[in-house]
Amino acid sequence: MNGDLAATVSQWATETNEAVHIQLVSGESAEGVLRSLDIRTDNGEEEEEPECDGADVIQFHPVFTYQMYGQQERVFGYKGLRINLHYAAGSLATFLNIEYTKRIDQMETSLPIVLKADDIDTPMRKTLSASALCSDKEEFAHRVATDTKEFRPYGKKCHEYVHQDITYEVYDSTFDSEEFCEYHRRMQTFMLFYIEGAQFIDASDEKWRVFTVFEKLVLQGTTSYSLVGYCTMYQFFHYPDRKRPRISQFLVLPPFQGQGHGSQLYRFIYSVVRSTPEYVDLTVEDPSESFDDMRDRNDMRFLLDNNAFDGLTAPVDAQTISQLQTKYKLSRRQMVRCVEIGLLKKLDKAKNPDAYSTYRLFVKRRIYAQNTDQLAELDDTEKKEKVAESFAAVEDDYHRILSLL
Repeated sequence: MNGDLAATVSQWATETNEAVHIQLVSGESAEGVLRSLDIRTDNGEEEEEPECDGADVIQFHPVFTYQMYGQQERVFGYKGLRINLHYAAGSLATFLNIEYTKRIDQMETSLPIVLKADDIDTPMRKTLSASALCSDKEEFAHRVATDTKEFRPYGKKCHEYVHQDITYEVYDSTFDSEEFCEYHRRMQTFMLFYIEGAQFIDASDEKWRVFTVFEKLVLQGTTSYSLVGYCTMYQFFHYPDRKRPRISQFLVLPPFQGQGHGSQLYRFIYSVVRSTPEYVDLTVEDPSESFDDMRDRNDMRFLLDNNAFDGLTAPVDAQTISQLQTKYKLSRRQMVRCVEIGLLKKLDKAKNPDAYSTYRLFVKRRIYAQNTDQLAELDDTEKKEKVAESFAAVEDDYHRILSLL
């Protein structure tokens, strides 16, 4: 690639994670919604959260766009590119609007080859629900105005809680309802934006159970709902006649993160599992580090509140672990982890070094057993060093979790 061409490619490349602007829009007035979509600051960029009479707009960016625009998350051929993805906050009616100031194949150039701009529209539309898409902003504005007043969540309301004087409701749904199937098609694009490696699930499988969380606002007599997040849970068969639920996808939308909504949803789902006789325990598919942290905090609080660790000292035998697992319906791995954290909480290393030494040996044996294959090629000295390093890291992590309780 010659210098001029390389410079041209660089100048016309855009990072799609920054170019995509997601908006949740609500408002009782179509005119107010239209004005909010047209607001720009003096430098030509939209405000982070445009304010306009009759409309409320919350804007944020995706974390991932590689499923639409490739592993580099970059597109070529535009300057001033904005990929605006507007959603009605409750119903998720959608308007995709792509804007740019310049496009390379519409410009005169002295380069010896013709450069073509990437297709921005098609890859995004493939991930969206076709029936939710509005053809223009006027149609979208009217959909928002109607849905703000009329949309109601699908499924059975099963829980509610209050945070900062605002009510939030949790709904339990399955794919038996075609209306909810369509709503899920609208929601699932968010998973691609925020969960690495996420894939659309098979809505024809009757074993799925979906929990949705909505913010409920009552203003001047009008009740409106906004999507906060949702969780998909798959119910595996467990011989001979029970089920093992597994959390598959778990997402709180960025504007609502850091406010405790994930913990509220997780605690409710865990309570459902505990209270359902046919459920064996609660498992999680490929959890992220942030989910693991949230799960550890909530499981530990529940177990401590219920005196689950009373009378326990290291080493804890396999039978006791199994009894605790059966009683509290946590997976074996999670139960072992919580027991280790609970035992560490009760220890005073300085006052009782013997008890700490016994605890350390108990955890090291578990670490060794879980890493037998990796340790097999090392000599005895190296094995001891690796296990000691792993224990130190585990202990630090446990202390970090305990500091958050």
